[in-house]
Amino acid sequence: MPRKMIAILMKIASILLVLGMFATAMAYAETPRDQYQNAQESFQDSQNKFQDAKDRFETERSPQNTDELKGALRNFLDRTIDYTIKRLEALQIQAEGPEENGLAPFIISDNIDDYIGQLEGLKDDVATAETTDDFQAVIREVRSIWQNVYLESRYFILGTLNNKVDAFLERTDSITDRIQAEIDRLDEAGEDTKEMKDLLHNYEKALDDAKYSHNEANKLFEKHDGFNDAGELQNAEDARAFLNDATAQIRENNLNLKEANSILREIFNEVKDHRPGSVSLNGAGSLSAEGNGKATLSGNLELTVRAKSGILTIKDYDEDAIIEINGKGTKGVLNDGTIKYEGFDGTATISGSSITVEITGSDIELNAEGMGSAVLRGYGSYNVNGDQNQWAVQTNAQVQQQTRSEFGYQTQNQTQNRTQNQTQTQDSDTEPGPGTEPGPGTEPGQPGGK
Repeated sequence: MPRKMIAILMKIASILLVLGMFATAMAYAETPRDQYQNAQESFQDSQNKFQDAKDRFETERSPQNTDELKGALRNFLDRTIDYTIKRLEALQIQAEGPEENGLAPFIISDNIDDYIGQLEGLKDDVATAETTDDFQAVIREVRSIWQNVYLESRYFILGTLNNKVDAFLERTDSITDRIQAEIDRLDEAGEDTKEMKDLLHNYEKALDDAKYSHNEANKLFEKHDGFNDAGELQNAEDARAFLNDATAQIRENNLNLKEANSILREIFNEVKDHRPGSVSLNGAGSLSAEGNGKATLSGNLELTVRAKSGILTIKDYDEDAIIEINGKGTKGVLNDGTIKYEGFDGTATISGSSITVEITGSDIELNAEGMGSAVLRGYGSYNVNGDQNQWAVQTNAQVQQQTRSEFGYQTQNQTQNRTQNQTQTQDSDTEPGPGTEPGPGTEPGQPGGK
C-alpha cells in the first residue's frame, strides 16, 4: 500500500477533525447529541485502529498484516463517511436561519443534500475495495467533496455577513435622524449640544466610509468568481481568489464600522449625561432594579425579570438565547421573530449573546449582568455597582422612544465584534490543517439583528 495513499488518508482525517465552518456549539445543540458523539467516537476509534494496523504493516509486510490493514482501512473510510455526513447535517442546521430570512447568498442546504447523497453512495465502493486503486478512488472522492464543502461554506458565510451589513446600513439614516432629534430636543431645553453635533458629524463620515467599502464588497459578490449562481464550486483557484478578496474587503468595512461604533459610544455617553434612567453595563458589574413602567435591556446579557400583568418581549438576534418562563402569559411570535408574552405575570430567566428584552408592567424586578445597556422609564429605583439611582419619569411617547437601543449603538457594537471574529476565521486561502480549527461564531451575526 503506497505511503502516498496513507498520507492522503491521514490528511483527510485531520481535515475532518477541524471541519467546522459554522458555530459548532449551536450546531451540536441542535443535532441529536448522542448520534453525533457516536459518529465522532467511532471515527476516532477507527482512526486509531487504522494507525495501529499501519504500524504493524510497516514493521512486517506479511499477507496477514496486509489483510488486516485493508480491513482497518475499509472500517476507517466507512466511519469517515458517517462522521462527515453528521458534520454536513450540522452545517445544514446552521444555514436554516439565513436561508429562511432571505439573507443567504444561495441555498447551501440543497448543495449539502447532494454531497450527503454522494457520500452515502461511496459506502458500497468502500465495502468492495480491494486494490490500491480502489481505495485511492474513494479517497479522491472524499477529498473532492471536502474541498467543495469548505469553499462553498466559506462563500455562504461571507455572503450572508455581507447581506446583513447591507440590511443594517440601509437603516443608518433612521439612526442619525434619531440622534438629530435628541440634539434638537436638548437644544430646545437650553442644553449645550456642540460636542454632540461634532460627534454626529464624525459618525456620519465613518458611515460614509463604511458604505463605500461595503459597495466594493458587493461588486465582488455580484461576480462570485469560481461559483455559479447556486453557490456550487466551478473553479477552485478562482473561488479562493474571490473569497480572499471578499475577506479583505469585509475586514476594511469592519474597521469603518468599528470607528462609527466608537463615535456612537461617545454620543450615547453625552446623551446619558443629560438624561436619567440610562444604564451602561460593561461586564464587570451588575444591574438590579424595581419599579413600575418600562425597562428595556440590550446586549450580551444574563438577566432575570419579574412583573405583574405586564408585556414581555424578547428579540434574539443571534438565535442562541436560552429562555425559561415561569408564570402566566399568552405567547405570540411576531413576523420578525420577536417573542411576545401578553399578560405576563411571573418570572423569566433569559440569556443570549445579542438580545433585546423589554418589560412593561407593574411590580417589575430585574437583575442583569453582562455587556450592554438598559433604559428604565417610569417610577422606581435601580442600583449599578452600588450606585443608587431613580428611573426616568415617563413624560411622553417621544421621550420614551429616544433610547440608546434606538440609536443603534448596541446592535452595531455586536455587529463589529462578530464581524471581526468571522473575518479572522476566513483568512486562509487553503483548507485548514491540523491545529487550525476555525473559532466559534463563524455564522455571521446580523447588524441590528435578524
